[in-house]
Amino acid sequence: MESMDAWAAPPPARLVLVLSSERSGSTLLRVILGEHSRIVAPQELFLLRYPDFDAWRARKPEALESLLEFFLLAGHPLSESAIEAACRGRATTDVYEWMLTHLPAGGLLIDKTPAYANDSIALVRSASLRPFYIWLIRHPLAVVDSHVRLKEAAPDRRPLPRRVLRPIRAAVERLVGGMSALAREREAKWVVQNLNIQTFLRRIPGARRATVHYEDLVRQPDAVIASLCAAMGIAFEPGMLQPETRQRQNPHLGDPNFHRHAGIDRQTVESWRNRYEERHLRPETLQLMQQIGVRRADALHASAA
Repeated sequence: MESMDAWAAPPPARLVLVLSSERSGSTLLRVILGEHSRIVAPQELFLLRYPDFDAWRARKPEALESLLEFFLLAGHPLSESAIEAACRGRATTDVYEWMLTHLPAGGLLIDKTPAYANDSIALVRSASLRPFYIWLIRHPLAVVDSHVRLKEAAPDRRPLPRRVLRPIRAAVERLVGGMSALAREREAKWVVQNLNIQTFLRRIPGARRATVHYEDLVRQPDAVIASLCAAMGIAFEPGMLQPETRQRQNPHLGDPNFHRHAGIDRQTVESWRNRYEERHLRPETLQLMQQIGVRRADALHASAA
């Protein structure tokens, strides 16, 4: 069991939170950053969604895998029982501070959990830890396309008549409004999550936050990652540009299809254009795109050329 001194000592390392909407490329960014010698980047932790360790264990039990992975990557493997003995009854922020004591001075813990953007509670809860924030932004239609494809590929266990009608209904919805109901739902969530992040980060000093656009990340990874390292106060390491993408993810803790990509895949930038058009986006989506610097499709195509 950990001594009480471990909880009282100031953490010798820092926390970095990657904030984004789901399907925005956060798993890729996590794996790239995890190649750095000073960074530990486990799968999604979900800790900040809960006020204390006990609530987290009860409501998100599968996330213990991420915590076990953290200690393994940090070089201090701990058992499930050891973690529970040390953390039981502790506030979430205490758990983070305890985790940071297992990293060397100057080490960084990456927590990328897109669900933090669902509401402001998790974001506000993070403030006392004074982390560095990375806002990862991806074009909303790329997010929509990725989400819809993932859902379409999932096994459909509904009754046969409903399974048969599903593609017909989706085709009619696209014909009428340009997008299916599932796509509209994902579009609305993109707006809500990025608005939550935008509102929260306004109160964070500029020196403790950075914005990364997914399209820039995959097209110019060397420049984007070098700039991000400088913002975090660490030296860029070339090995970050050759991430190990074949590793499988727990589907409940990251992108279940991540292992299918070979390295940093530039083809993912505009693949959504085969199925969607920006003219079908809602006005509030287009407005937020302009506010947060999401380039329209024509501008993206021009920059690629």
